[in-house]
Formats: sequence, structure tokens, C-alpha cells
Amino acid sequence: TDTSGDPTFRDLLARVRDTDLATWAHQDLPFEQLVEALNPARSTARHPLFQTLLTLDNAPERHFTLGGNHARPEPVDLHVAHFDLSFGLTEQRAPQGTPEGLDGFVEYNSDLFDRETVEDMAATLITLLTAAVATPDVPLSGLLP
Repeated sequence: TDTSGDPTFRDLLARVRDTDLATWAHQDLPFEQLVEALNPARSTARHPLFQTLLTLDNAPERHFTLGGNHARPEPVDLHVAHFDLSFGLTEQRAPQGTPEGLDGFVEYNSDLFDRETVEDMAATLITLLTAAVATPDVPLSGLLP
């Protein structure tokens, strides 16, 4: 994400949106072809394109009944980090469907990070997002103390 020029959080979101929309125009491009075209430096120690992942699951929760049995998604912790660092956020909703906040998790490669460092990063992310939502027109450099 391009943060040059110290944009406001609102401007940063617009940049990310524009980049994402432009990227979706090429979503049918095979991943292998993308990697070949970008030709990143290869290492078996890390992913070829990025090391940190942020996901947001804001799809409605899926529940259904099959043959009298009620089913719902259940998280499965595999105790394996797929990337160097992953932040996962899930939007929570009230029964009426109104937003009720986010739940989150962090996965990390324990060869690269220790628990205390990751906990500090997660706390900083929460502080940053809280400030960004409260003051979206403040430049990024002014969001953290």
C-alpha cells in the first residue's frame, strides 16, 4: 500500500479501494503467470510476493439445518503459520444485523517473532485503527502517539 505523502486515513482507504478495483479487473490471471511476470527474488524461506497478510471476513455468518442437524462454522487452529505474519478480522453483527465490532486473531512464524512482539504489534494496530476511525482526516503520521 502506497503511504507516500502522509495521506489521511480517508485518503489511504481511497487509494486502497482504487488499487483493489484495478486489481479485480485482472482476477482471472493465473497466479503462476503473475509470479512469472513479476519475477520476485525466490526463497524457500518466505512467500514470493508478500510476508504479511490482513484479512477481513465481513460475510454474513452461515448457519443451516440439514436432516435435523444444525450446522455453523467453527474455527480450526492448525498451529501452523502460513505466512510470516497474518492478521485476521471478523465482523460481528447483532441479531438485527447491525455491526457490533470486530474479533481478530494473529498468526505468526515463531522462528521470526516472539509472542510479546506480536502482542505489541496487535495492540498498536488496535490503537491505530481506533484513532483512524475517530479522526479519519488526520494524516497517518498523527494517528499514533
